[in-house]
Amino acid sequence: MDEQKVLNLLHMARKAGKVQMGFDACERSCSGSTAKLLIVAEDLAEKKKTKLKDIADAYNVKFLVFSTKEKFGQEFKTRDLGVICVEDVNFSKGIVKCVSPLLKKQKK
Repeated sequence: MDEQKVLNLLHMARKAGKVQMGFDACERSCSGSTAKLLIVAEDLAEKKKTKLKDIADAYNVKFLVFSTKEKFGQEFKTRDLGVICVEDVNFSKGIVKCVSPLLKKQKK
């Protein structure tokens, strides 16, 4: 399943120290020009999504809406997690590549 591939890539990126989690950490990563991909949960509040989208656009960071806060929380052993930031180009490309087919299926 492609969703599991994305989560596996996120786990590998985390082990490599290339992931920031949470709103403030991701905002700092974007403004510090280390962020390559900003992943936001589908069920995050619209106001926060809009603010994060604006931040991603301002700092030229790819923006992706994927999964849910509960799923991210379960995977990373935290409470509900709504924002994840990937700081490595190759992990970012791999995640986008895995998510593309999922997004196409959702649009149909």
